[in-house]
Amino acid sequence: MAVRYCSNCGKTCEHKEIIKQKPSPYGKSRKEQFKAFLSGFFSGVTVGAGLASLELVDRYEQCTHCHHMTLDNKGEEFK
Repeated sequence: MAVRYCSNCGKTCEHKEIIKQKPSPYGKSRKEQFKAFLSGFFSGVTVGAGLASLELVDRYEQCTHCHHMTLDNKGEEFK
């Protein structure tokens, strides 16, 4: 856990990292799910499976004191 300043509670306390899946931009129908599959398949082929999977997740930091979550997608791997 990293010790950081929390702007929500105004204290310096520990923060834990949470990884969550991004919501799908595709609908629930079979056609839309097939489009999602093809998009993920071609993304994995062109970029590589490791980097393609990073496009599907968000990285958050959560304060252990007030439980406030902050989106923290920093770095080249999240661009």
